[in-house]
Amino acid sequence: MSSTVPHVALVIETSMAYGRGLLRGISQYVTEHGYWSIYVDQRSLNDPPPAWLQDWNGDGVIMRAQTHRLARIVAGLKVPAVDTLHQFAELSAPLVIPDHRAVAATAAEHLLERHYRHFAFVGVERAYWSKARRDALCDILRKAGRPCHVYSPLSRRRFAESWEGGQQDLTEWLTDLPKPLGVVTAHDLRALCVLDACRRGRLAVPEQVAVIGVDNDEPLCQLGDPPLSSVVLDHELIGYRAAQLLDRMMKGKSHSKKPITVKPRGVVARRSTDFVALEDQLTAKAVRFIRQFACDGVDVPDVARHCGVSRRTLERTFSQFLGMSPHEQMVRTKLARAKQLLGESDYPLDAVAAKSGLSHAAYLNVLFKREVGQTPGEYRRRATNGEQS
Repeated sequence: MSSTVPHVALVIETSMAYGRGLLRGISQYVTEHGYWSIYVDQRSLNDPPPAWLQDWNGDGVIMRAQTHRLARIVAGLKVPAVDTLHQFAELSAPLVIPDHRAVAATAAEHLLERHYRHFAFVGVERAYWSKARRDALCDILRKAGRPCHVYSPLSRRRFAESWEGGQQDLTEWLTDLPKPLGVVTAHDLRALCVLDACRRGRLAVPEQVAVIGVDNDEPLCQLGDPPLSSVVLDHELIGYRAAQLLDRMMKGKSHSKKPITVKPRGVVARRSTDFVALEDQLTAKAVRFIRQFACDGVDVPDVARHCGVSRRTLERTFSQFLGMSPHEQMVRTKLARAKQLLGESDYPLDAVAAKSGLSHAAYLNVLFKREVGQTPGEYRRRATNGEQS
């Protein structure tokens, strides 16, 4: 090492939520484990490599290698390096990245819970991480008996003509797909393109097309019309683990050659997916009511009264259109809320149970063992460590 204090270059964009989250995670690791002399520039993901990097004499690099040029320059430094993007399948640097299959599963589950039957994916061409999410989503939906349409702009002439041509092409593609349609995108920026295409094609969001992105970049999500639902990646944990891995490498310690993957934290639901895609309006109305109030103590008779039907009629309708009872739908909703609280808060189990509409922690424990196959405590530990989808 060049000195007793490691000199580390962070070639990470500061312009987007993803990069800033990584920097927070790296900062947390350094705060806990000792000072690094850090080289970092204000940059966007697509900026060229910083001019100082090629002749830099340091000890390690954490990067988001968007281009082969950046990857080659870092490789030429002959120092330990960690990549947190996975733009290229063949990159030799160790990886700390999101769990792409878990990202796809989280997005799919969000739309399946809203009973969408038709699905599509709009990705980022030539990006390996986007391909990984696409392939995982198609596989997950195929196993659920749901086909997934994939938009491939490079095979479509108008996309290459201009941004306007590409948007018109995307509009026509979306218009031709069966509805109601749930669209998963590679990230939030691509989701904004889908929302714009829906406006151009006069496709109602979310009634005809529901859209979910990835990253939960708050300003971008709020720019959407309507505001965009998004899968929340644990950027800070990715940054923390990247710093942890680089520290081991700089100290000459052994490390796994396998990519280190981090599960997403869940979904922030906004209006772009705020719909229940059921043909039967009675069932849709009941499911919306359950999703809104199940954790507030309502029961099945309350749902029936809200819908203006008898409990028997409600149960018969649920059996016909959902293959489950209203009570089972309520349990699913409460379980989803409990998972969210366990993964995102430090509430004690009694409080988690109460806020999820469950009677007490003992019932929460029974429910988790039956439905999830582990205790709430085990689920929380795995979620905290980024191991839970």
